[in-house]
Amino acid sequence: MALVNGAVAHESSSSAIAGLESGQAAQMSSEQLQRIRELLNEPFDPGEIKWRVTATSTQQTKHGPQKRGQLVAYADQRAYTDRLNEVFGEWGWTRSYDVQVAQNFERRAPGDTKQTAVSAKVVVVSKVTIHGLGSHTGVGEEWADDENAATRAEAQAFKRACVCFGLGRYLYDLDKLWVDLDQYSRPAHTPQLPEWALPGYAQRDAARQTMRDQRRGPRQSLVGDEMLAKVRELREKVGHSLSLFVLKKYAGGEEPEKVGHAKLTMVFEKLSDLGNGIDRLRRAAVAVGDARYSIICRELNFPSESIDDIADRDALKLLLARVEREAAAKNGNSTPGTPAAAISDARGRLLQAARKTADRTGKRLAVVIVEASDGKLSLDGLRNLTDADVPLVSAATARIE
Repeated sequence: MALVNGAVAHESSSSAIAGLESGQAAQMSSEQLQRIRELLNEPFDPGEIKWRVTATSTQQTKHGPQKRGQLVAYADQRAYTDRLNEVFGEWGWTRSYDVQVAQNFERRAPGDTKQTAVSAKVVVVSKVTIHGLGSHTGVGEEWADDENAATRAEAQAFKRACVCFGLGRYLYDLDKLWVDLDQYSRPAHTPQLPEWALPGYAQRDAARQTMRDQRRGPRQSLVGDEMLAKVRELREKVGHSLSLFVLKKYAGGEEPEKVGHAKLTMVFEKLSDLGNGIDRLRRAAVAVGDARYSIICRELNFPSESIDDIADRDALKLLLARVEREAAAKNGNSTPGTPAAAISDARGRLLQAARKTADRTGKRLAVVIVEASDGKLSLDGLRNLTDADVPLVSAATARIE
């Protein structure tokens, strides 16, 4: 049974791709196909991301027992539908479902840890077809005693079929997080997504801001002068190498005075973030002492302990994590989440870069990772890495990019 696709939720920049006819994929250039991959692989808006508690535990704290939950990120199937509509149009793709009920599954009775019961499962197979490109299927299943079993299984199957096209696949690369739960077993706070799992809206938003500023007239030049002055101050603060890193990555290597307002705003924001990191590094360096800080820099293969020799954002994060950890240990505190956060972010960026290369070249994901690391890393072994492996992971990511 083919279902009618939903309406587009917001404007899309990809309307030229909509409405592909059968056989048209063979006539498309590699650039057009790559553009489709990029549109499908782009992360969802953060507002579309939800978090599900998949496991719980209780920890003893100085304030008494605290319930914690393991969270997994997911997006509602409407987000998948909207993205397909944006890229291909409402008539450029279809989906169909095959629903079956499988009998005689033995499981523990709900609420009973001893007795078992014979139950049935609702199994749904969803087929998603993009006209002119092909089809993929996904399978979803739920216990039949759930009153929403069919709906849940249908959504699960549809999203799994979409993942085969690359849509929403990045969600599998997000680490599971443990957070405190409130009295209703809900997360006490919403986790923050890593930068690599956010969509590229910043430049478009900055461009719209530029148009609004231009309509205001003379105010524009004043805003630009104020921004340039702040950028100059931040460049002095973060040092030579980090400053060049930001200009190369976000301004095409141009000096701030030569770029437009959109790029200048982006440079300011990135330099501000790095400036905050430098402030934290200076405080932690004072805590560990000059001699120990110098030793740490040598152990991490930095040319010197000078701020000017911190090559890029990853190098700053690596150094900051190490120095802050030692500062906390010296003060009798502990920061158990710091190493995991560092390796988690580095691993996520590597997987994202490797997937794009695998899609573009046709190589297996595992092969891309092995080649990028000269055989030092493997896909199966990524989960066992520690903070000490961040330089190796970052180097492999840089080689892929």
